Parts: sequence; C-alpha cells; structure tokens
Amino acid sequence: MVITEIVKGNGDDAPKRLGTRIGWFVAIWALSTVAFFVVASVLHLMVPK
Repeated sequence: MVITEIVKGNGDDAPKRLGTRIGWFVAIWALSTVAFFVVASVLHLMVPK
C-alpha cells in the first residue's frame, strides 16, 4: 500500500505539498469513520433487542 511507504521511516519521503498531506489526512479520516460505522452497524444487527 502507498500509505505504508509514506509513513515508514522518519518522514523524509512524506509528500512535500500541503494539499497532498491534507488529502491523505482526509482520506484516512474518512475511511476510518466509514469503518467505525460499518462495525457499529454489524454489532447493532448482531445484538438481540
């Protein structure tokens, strides 16, 4: 994955442009938020009422 190539090391290979860094932040935040809601939805369906 591309993200593992960016975050390994001390950050020398991190994107230099601010827009790219913000884009990565938004993408990671959005994916983690979606993953949270998916897990919460699955748990909600599994737990009996």
